Amino acid sequence: SSGINAEYGGAARSLRREQERSNGMVEQRATISAAIQAADAKVQRLMGQLKEMKMASQNMSVDKLLSRLEEEHKSCLYLVEEKLPKEIANKRKACNSLQKVLLEPAMSEDDVEELVDRSSELQTELNELHQQRMAKSDNADEKLVMFRKQALMISRKKEALAEELKECMAEYNDAETELARKRQEMKSVGAETVMTGPELKKYIADIRQKSTVYKARRAEIADLRAEVGVLARTADILQHQYGDVKQLIAQTEKEKGIAGFTDAQDELEKISSQKGAVDEAKGKILEDMSDMSDKLNEMIAEKKAALAPIIKELRPLRAKCSELEQLHAQRKTEYDSLSARLGSNLHVLEQEVKEMRETAQAEESQYHFLMHSKQLLELEQQKVEEELAVYKNPDPAARKQSLREQYNRKILEQDNLGKALRAKQKTVREQHVPNVAQMAMWRDLTSLLACKTNILSKQQQKELDTGGENILIL
Repeated sequence: SSGINAEYGGAARSLRREQERSNGMVEQRATISAAIQAADAKVQRLMGQLKEMKMASQNMSVDKLLSRLEEEHKSCLYLVEEKLPKEIANKRKACNSLQKVLLEPAMSEDDVEELVDRSSELQTELNELHQQRMAKSDNADEKLVMFRKQALMISRKKEALAEELKECMAEYNDAETELARKRQEMKSVGAETVMTGPELKKYIADIRQKSTVYKARRAEIADLRAEVGVLARTADILQHQYGDVKQLIAQTEKEKGIAGFTDAQDELEKISSQKGAVDEAKGKILEDMSDMSDKLNEMIAEKKAALAPIIKELRPLRAKCSELEQLHAQRKTEYDSLSARLGSNLHVLEQEVKEMRETAQAEESQYHFLMHSKQLLELEQQKVEEELAVYKNPDPAARKQSLREQYNRKILEQDNLGKALRAKQKTVREQHVPNVAQMAMWRDLTSLLACKTNILSKQQQKELDTGGENILIL
């Protein structure tokens, strides 16, 4: 049964190890999946940045590109060398203070009040020291104070700009992630690609132009509507007044006995006014035509006179424009070659940096391995020196504490134990055959006694059945 229990225990341990290994593999798989997703997001963000930089570099000179890279390098250098170490130091101080607070025992209300009082006293003392320092600084060199204030203001501005840059970078990264997600969604639904920078600028310019035209037309329509309202109101008032006057004239004609005279006069005036209007329109048309012709001739002459110096100025400008186009093409060719050369050099430098990093990592690993080996050897050397010192000690009691003596004692003990075990093994081997025979004789005896017991029980049962006496036969 002990062997079966040991086997079951080994199987249970193996099952537990396999379960732990399976859980570890599941966690490792989840970690790898999260790392892959983060890497994909980073690759998409970097590809978008690369695409934007390529588009921006098309309309940017080499000097501007280099100045932009220098500004980015300076900002990153400031973040790495000044801002981040300060933040790390502040975080460490806060962590140390929190750890110190956690290690301290729980405080009562009296302790809290005492700390508050102590804090107020320290704040008052700090204010007094600050006032003293300000008084001393007023008596000191004013230029030095001014420079210190300027340096403090500049450092604060740099910190504020760094914070703003950090927030902008975080917003930019969030926007890039959102843009990548939106592009993925557009690709999944089969939508068209997003407009590029020049297309978007052209589209925005068209929208602005149309918006300007729309606003102008809308203003004109509003003015016309207002004028139509005024004219309609004026027409209603005049129509009402005309009706009143017409009634008054008809009443007056009826009183004088000449009813209908006004209508006939209105008809004649209407006819004459129509004829006069037609004649006036004809004359006005002729005058307008002659005026228009004169104006057109004057405008043509003015335009010619105004365009003559412009045309003269335009000729050298055209020549200069052609020269600038040639110069632009030449500079663009130089820029393309320089960009290609810088790109190839950058790739070579990246490969060299990668190789150097790998070499540094390998050498660092070798260094750590050698340091551990050195420490182990130093420990062994220390043990050897201690053993030699103990061995050279003239005191016999001290020599007994040496490893050699200890190992010799252990070897002697093991030899004695081995001799005893061999003697015991010899005795067991010598007594094995008689013991086996004795065991066989004992088994035969137990079998014989069992048979006699059965016979006796049968005889007793038989005697009980026949009423005889119980007789024990051995």
